[in-house]
Amino acid sequence: MHPDTMRQIDRWVGIPLCALASLLLPWLAPRRKPDSATPDTLVFICITEIGALLVAHPTIVRARKLFPKSRLCFITSPGGSGALEVMGFPDEDILTLRTDSLFQLITDCLKIRQTLRRAGVIHAAVLEPFTRFSHLVSAWAGAERRSGCHRFHNEGGYLGTLITNPVIYNPHLHASQTYVALVEALTDAESAEPHVKQVVPSQVRNRARFLATPEQQQTLRTRIVQQAPLLKGKRLVLLNANASDIVPLRKWPLERFAEVGRKLLQEHDDVGVILTGAPGEREACVKLAKQLDSQRVLSLAGQTSFRELLTLYTLADLLISNDSGPVHFASATDIPILALHGPEHPDLFGPMSPKGTPLHLGLACSPCISPYNQKRSSCTDNLCMQGITVEMVMAQARRLLT
Repeated sequence: MHPDTMRQIDRWVGIPLCALASLLLPWLAPRRKPDSATPDTLVFICITEIGALLVAHPTIVRARKLFPKSRLCFITSPGGSGALEVMGFPDEDILTLRTDSLFQLITDCLKIRQTLRRAGVIHAAVLEPFTRFSHLVSAWAGAERRSGCHRFHNEGGYLGTLITNPVIYNPHLHASQTYVALVEALTDAESAEPHVKQVVPSQVRNRARFLATPEQQQTLRTRIVQQAPLLKGKRLVLLNANASDIVPLRKWPLERFAEVGRKLLQEHDDVGVILTGAPGEREACVKLAKQLDSQRVLSLAGQTSFRELLTLYTLADLLISNDSGPVHFASATDIPILALHGPEHPDLFGPMSPKGTPLHLGLACSPCISPYNQKRSSCTDNLCMQGITVEMVMAQARRLLT
């Protein structure tokens, strides 16, 4: 389903559904105990952006300290399963929602409701601020306490009374800190006041960590050399030239990625380039590889599992990427990351890795997307990305490669 279609449904269908669900809450989430401060099951809801799952790892760390006896579950899209499996979640704790069709959506919602009816007392944390569908799912799941970002007196999406433990959305906090605040809020009794009146420190030290085994590295290294023999013994630079259609404004021009790739190959005889991307980006990456026209270039877009992609990050020497999921995936490894930011500010959703370098022009109009506008902007000319020159990227790439 196209992201704009999802936004329209979330607005025009979501508002009346939130109002109706607010009236039906006594039946959707009946109380089982007089004050269920400790849940049997804690459910995290993050359906749209898969990169946010890795950013939410510090939240999982905090939840296990706050609720050591509770079962932790995730409700996400099928694309998020790989990330959660790497983070240690078993299949039975990953509940997937397909949004490709209304029939699939209804079927999966019924299945989730049936599964969680046997989960005891449920608390839920919605990791997608102001997304009505995700908050409706939290109520449908039968959660007694539901934390989420509430608009209070600010602009923001109407959510009825679906949030029992409301948190102010703070645009000055990194997303990882906001997610931790949502879990902290579940420890408080219900209140109309904003929760979490405390400092939530930087969560870089609690970021997700992935360590590939020597066998995994050797298997992937052998596969790379079989497909591109001249990459043997080369330093590998990964180019992630695409960005999610959720925010097309985040895309840096494809021809500039091509120019960066050509310059890297010309300046460094010991460097090879690998193109990465999702299955839907495979064709674009094949075209980009043809533009680079070198035997030291290989496209692996759509050809790796999530675990293999993370393993690739442990083998490579640099990732250059638009602001998108791979920036957060790579933050779980030690690869240097050059992240190109435009309509979204890196202070809010930048790489959590100590080796992450955000490149951001800081235009007065940026950031123009946020949870307040469901990451939709009226901009038709993303100068925040076009203004990032090839030489700016090359200057940082040269520094990081040395």
